[in-house]
Amino acid sequence: MRKLILHSLAFALLGLFACSTPEQIIDNQPIEKSEPTNDYDNYLKQRTALLKSDSILYFDNDIVLNKKEQQLNQKLVALQQSMIADYKANHFFPPARNFYNSKAHIEQTPLFKLLQKMPKGGILHLHSGAMGDPRWVAQKAIDTPEMHVFWEATNKQYCKGQIQAYAAGKAPTGFRPAKDIAKENPNFSNELVDLLTFDESLDQDSVDIWKEFEYVFQRINGFLTYEKVAVDYLVHGAEILIADNIQHAEFRTFFTSRFYDLTGNYNTEEEYLAILEEVERRTKLLDPNFTFILLQQSLRFFDNHKIGQEVLAAHDYRTKYPRWVRGFDLVAEEDAGHTTLFHAKEFLKLDSLEKETGVALPLYLHDGESNWVSTANLYDAVLLGTKRIGHGFNLFRFPNLMELVKEKDICVEVNPLSNQILGYIRDLRMHPASTYLRRGVNCVISSDDPLIFDYQGLSYDFWSVTLAWELDLAALKKLTRNSIEYAALTEEEKAQAMKVWEQRWGEFVDDALENF
Repeated sequence: MRKLILHSLAFALLGLFACSTPEQIIDNQPIEKSEPTNDYDNYLKQRTALLKSDSILYFDNDIVLNKKEQQLNQKLVALQQSMIADYKANHFFPPARNFYNSKAHIEQTPLFKLLQKMPKGGILHLHSGAMGDPRWVAQKAIDTPEMHVFWEATNKQYCKGQIQAYAAGKAPTGFRPAKDIAKENPNFSNELVDLLTFDESLDQDSVDIWKEFEYVFQRINGFLTYEKVAVDYLVHGAEILIADNIQHAEFRTFFTSRFYDLTGNYNTEEEYLAILEEVERRTKLLDPNFTFILLQQSLRFFDNHKIGQEVLAAHDYRTKYPRWVRGFDLVAEEDAGHTTLFHAKEFLKLDSLEKETGVALPLYLHDGESNWVSTANLYDAVLLGTKRIGHGFNLFRFPNLMELVKEKDICVEVNPLSNQILGYIRDLRMHPASTYLRRGVNCVISSDDPLIFDYQGLSYDFWSVTLAWELDLAALKKLTRNSIEYAALTEEEKAQAMKVWEQRWGEFVDDALENF
């Protein structure tokens, strides 16, 4: 109700300014005709009222900071504005430039160190096949005797750096044990990391970024789906999140895919679940309050029949394993794949399935990851009832749809550095999510594919938007709270997660006031 009242008030004020003359009423005070020397006072009064009418639309208008938070906010904003002033003086603003040229600088700033300590709640947009540290992956491949790497020029079947486990004597031509290559080539680990990640050269080379993306996934898939590596890989990814003060993760993953062994067999559903349970056991040793769940994904370039099968399978998994499987999504390059409308009939079948079984399969659709006006998949995502929108980058092009997103309280999973690195935007000051927040659209901050982007956690993303969007502590608090409130958790799970977050947030504020 409060948001509705504030929303109505804002439009009333805007309407007033659109049609008023200086003689009309502003802030319940009649503005009398005045001499030219007083026009400036009237102008300032109108300006103040207009600023106020905008501010009450902001997504964080319901956040009230306590005394300690207000003190920390003063320090945060002072640091932020000091940094911005310095960047302006030097004509160099990192969030407007290539991330890789600024990464080392970011890590040295007091703001980054503060944000590393900030409890971030959950990470709601993260692909399990592209998380963690690529250096860990390279070393793990070298330390695993049966792990082989294709170390020849990329061809139609394999690409250089493709990792796969093979029994002795079973590897195809071109695949060699990683440990053997490392013995011959002291720089092998670094070269493999280069093949698994993006860097500053991507901004300079004339390449198809999404093609490079596909190559990286081809290189790493045989590594992370090997059963003897799978648990360690997932625990390693969770360890990085925990170190960055993230307490909950939602992995977009292919639940239909299984982990393979050296005989070529893939494990059963029960064995797959046993792996998840072992990952959970080990992550609880790192942080007893850390949780993770799965969002089943498929590829948008599949045909209708294949997607229909995937939707049915995901609903079946959701029915049998509600503890783990919480929703469904389509991924891959949006502009090159089928539209969401193309698959809408398959998604609409979920309504009948829910009526028949009493089990709902929520949608968490990747849509709006595009610069094109004609890519209007967001309309279908909203009409199909998506709980959150993955990316939503071009939502700003559709004003009525943006209002509908607000009305339906759909959260947008914003991936700032991913959008910048993949070339959707260069200057993060101009990122449309800044407008979403100011229009009252609830968002969360995520990292998408951090292994490929060669950074860990969420602190880099938060650092970038804190400066680019000039966010204060209230905005940061709201963003982190949103990551729990819009998580694919039960109400009981959310309540417990929020209790943990609130305790950690209070401790963070106390520590920051003392040491920041």
